[in-house]
Amino acid sequence: MQPRRLVRHRWILACGVLATAAAGCAGEEAPDAVIEISNVQFSPMDVVVPVGGTVEWRFEDGGVLHHVESPGAFDSGITGDGTYTHTFDQAGTYTYTCSIHPYMTGTVTVR
Repeated sequence: MQPRRLVRHRWILACGVLATAAAGCAGEEAPDAVIEISNVQFSPMDVVVPVGGTVEWRFEDGGVLHHVESPGAFDSGITGDGTYTHTFDQAGTYTYTCSIHPYMTGTVTVR
């Protein structure tokens, strides 16, 4: 194979690898709402999502432990970092709290 053709084949291979990687990332959909947990509070406290919508809580409070829950609906478990995501399949209003810091409350309204 001539050097010029070899370079062209490497370029085509590299483009194929990048396109495959980009397609894999495209499969992850962004959440309908993001709630950041920092300074021992939810921000925003209240969100509205469609039926089938997803809410993501981001634990960004420097390792402070939190436990996001709505009894009977969802439960993040106790954690101090990372994210928790829940998809809401039924319309309604879901009140949630941090069981460790009960003054932290919010609502997810699903329409």
